[in-house]
Amino acid sequence: MHHPEFLTNAVILFGTGLVVSWAFRRLNAPAVIGYLMTGMIIGPSSFQLIEEEQVNAFAEIGLVLLLFTVGLELSPKPLLASGLRLVLAAAGQIGLTAAVAGLASFLVAGVTPVTALITGIAVSLSSTAIVLKSLSDRGEIRTVMGNLSTGFLLLQDVFVIIVMMLIPLFAVGKSGEGWSGLIAPLAGLLGFGAGIAVLRPVLPRLLQSIVARGGSELTTLLAVCMAAGGATLADMAGFPLALGACVAGLILADADIRHQLVADIAPFRDVFNALFFISLGMLVNFDRVLAIWPWLLLAVLLTLLLKSLLTAAVVTLFKWPLRIGIQVGLGLCTVSEFGYVLAHEASASGLIDGAVLPVLIPYAVGTMIIGAMFLPLTGPIADRITRRVNAVSIGADAPLEKEGYSNHVIVVGYGISGQNLAKVLRATRIPHIIVEMNPTLAEKARQHGEEVLVGDATRMHILEEAGLRQARALIVAINDLRATLHTIAQARNHRPDLYILVRSHNVGELGTLYTKGADVVVSSDFEVSIKMFASVLTELHIPDNIIQAQIASVRAGGYGMLRGIALESPEQLQELMAVFRTTATQTWYINEEHHANGKSIAGLNLRAETGVSIIAVVRDGEPITNPSPQLDLHMGDVLVMVGTHAQLDAARKFLA
Repeated sequence: MHHPEFLTNAVILFGTGLVVSWAFRRLNAPAVIGYLMTGMIIGPSSFQLIEEEQVNAFAEIGLVLLLFTVGLELSPKPLLASGLRLVLAAAGQIGLTAAVAGLASFLVAGVTPVTALITGIAVSLSSTAIVLKSLSDRGEIRTVMGNLSTGFLLLQDVFVIIVMMLIPLFAVGKSGEGWSGLIAPLAGLLGFGAGIAVLRPVLPRLLQSIVARGGSELTTLLAVCMAAGGATLADMAGFPLALGACVAGLILADADIRHQLVADIAPFRDVFNALFFISLGMLVNFDRVLAIWPWLLLAVLLTLLLKSLLTAAVVTLFKWPLRIGIQVGLGLCTVSEFGYVLAHEASASGLIDGAVLPVLIPYAVGTMIIGAMFLPLTGPIADRITRRVNAVSIGADAPLEKEGYSNHVIVVGYGISGQNLAKVLRATRIPHIIVEMNPTLAEKARQHGEEVLVGDATRMHILEEAGLRQARALIVAINDLRATLHTIAQARNHRPDLYILVRSHNVGELGTLYTKGADVVVSSDFEVSIKMFASVLTELHIPDNIIQAQIASVRAGGYGMLRGIALESPEQLQELMAVFRTTATQTWYINEEHHANGKSIAGLNLRAETGVSIIAVVRDGEPITNPSPQLDLHMGDVLVMVGTHAQLDAARKFLA
């Protein structure tokens, strides 16, 4: 039987990728390193398991599918909600990094100014696929650092899309064809834009219809069709294939059903990532690398260092804390897959020297491999640097007392939880102070009338400024686990008697948070579970005191029941079961049409019918305890009844 070469190559590509990536994951290294290494092993310049003419085909397919999923993440809403400060910070990071990288390539490598400009822009971009995957694996997407990194990545991607759309125009300008040469690229640009305008209102509706009736298999098929179709239309208009696929995803980025599409194709997204990064590794020319490897390694290391420093400086300049700036800088130190696409299209258009791309590919791959290894270490590195800087800047003597604060509550974080908590504290006139390191949220807190300290609560100096020595309680309501652990550990060390309450998203964090010194950890996941079962028990007419007993038993021991932790002794189990056998209470409201309205308690005959006793009647907000059997019942009265569960069930049926 004949075996097609394409299938053989696919088996080699994915089989080798599976083995190598598994080995790297066993070493706790990012899988993307395994993908890149796989490509370099099987590529034309090493073991030649894949023919050279097949490499570009695999690279194009992987890139088209990968950038379609990237386009889906570029929803305009997060960009519009990110605020001017983030936009300016991202623009500063791109501009400053591009200027330094472009100038270095111009002075050191002696390239043309246009090549230096394209190279600088390519270096300024960071790998969306690598960074987002790393943040997701570590559960840091929703942290301040994660939100900031994601915002930078999205704005970088928008910027490079605009640059790529202008490449044909730049190419005409360099060729010297004049205005006549601009007709074709301008027509292609207008046609591409017209196609987007026509498809934008149509495709989301088509997607919604397919998702509603076709199931996940048709959704995945539509995704691949959209990616390929967008790439084809872009190629017809004279634009890069990858640009078309990304724009196709962007068209669907604001659709109501986008999240369902992302969920349906999520299993394939990792395959797209693997295919692209393996293909990128296959493009590395080892002969060229071996000839210049000392300079190449130096360039990679300098890029990682300088890009981290420049990004951290920009983030800090725009009033984010130093720790966040260092984390974001280290996280964005890699060169993006978009950088390769930009350089490839610029080379195909004649904008950059032909010898640049073979060097730029191993350079970008080198930043990805080494940079990906640093991503899990961004937190510890940032913490260590911040502690040393703080020790130098504020000295060893922190203020022992802060005037103006006494017996107050310190609330760390002014997100949704922090805002709701502050409302309650304000309404109950409990003195409190908000510690928030995001200037935008800090300003929002001031507008709400809160006293705010802008700073990073992981710094002991900031906690001292917030009056830790005199505080009554500390409440940590932020999404960053590492920052939360540092904050409560420092607070507990300096105030062993302080009441510390912490919010947690991840079930696995509970034990660590209690170990570090939290008195109470409120888990979002478990509290939702409690709300759900409480609603079900209420609907089933289980008395309120039984529901509250259940809630208390579930919350006891750090949600031990929901975490699968057995009760400590048989006596505890017997005590819990006794709750269900005990006498319970229930209430009933009498409206105008109720048959009890106007009857006496004796005339209602509730006890004889059901065995339930009326122990009180609440009238006009005042309880009448031990009511006389001759007491007449009126509209608006609330009966307080006592009995067993079976008796109360019978009473509800009787009264209904």
